[in-house]
Amino acid sequence: MTARHRVKRALILTWLVMLAPLPSQAAKGSACAMTHATIARDEAGIRETMAAYNAALNGGKTAAVLPLYTEDGVFMPPYSQSAIGKSAVAAAYDKVFEELHFDVKFTIAELVVMAPNWAYVRTNSAGTTFHRSLGKKLAEANQELFIFKRATTANGASPAIASRRPIPRPS
Repeated sequence: MTARHRVKRALILTWLVMLAPLPSQAAKGSACAMTHATIARDEAGIRETMAAYNAALNGGKTAAVLPLYTEDGVFMPPYSQSAIGKSAVAAAYDKVFEELHFDVKFTIAELVVMAPNWAYVRTNSAGTTFHRSLGKKLAEANQELFIFKRATTANGASPAIASRRPIPRPS
């Protein structure tokens, strides 16, 4: 197998770091306690984001993936430099989608809200990937790690993960 084919094959073995917004934070500058209710809201929002990411990846559209990343988001495909920031992330996904068409399903193995502003999700994915340069559909199964960082909109409210609508401030 040539180095070129190894790199293309490695794209399907992608480790991802997605700095996506967490959904339930109080107004900027106020205390944000980790209650069972806020953790449950964050977990639900993260599950929605993961479903949106799964659909975006299978759809092969960079424009559908980008809203799931914060401005300083990082995409880490193997055998490639990390793509840091939305413009670099967009260029990296454009390159991936030029070569690959995904038909995969993510299963959440672990979801942990670690702090008011941070969470991670460990997933397993399985399915097929069509490699345009090879003209072949290949089976794939991978493990991924997603890291979520709370982000805020210009008005200080946290966006909902999937819909990007501002969430009402807690009363």
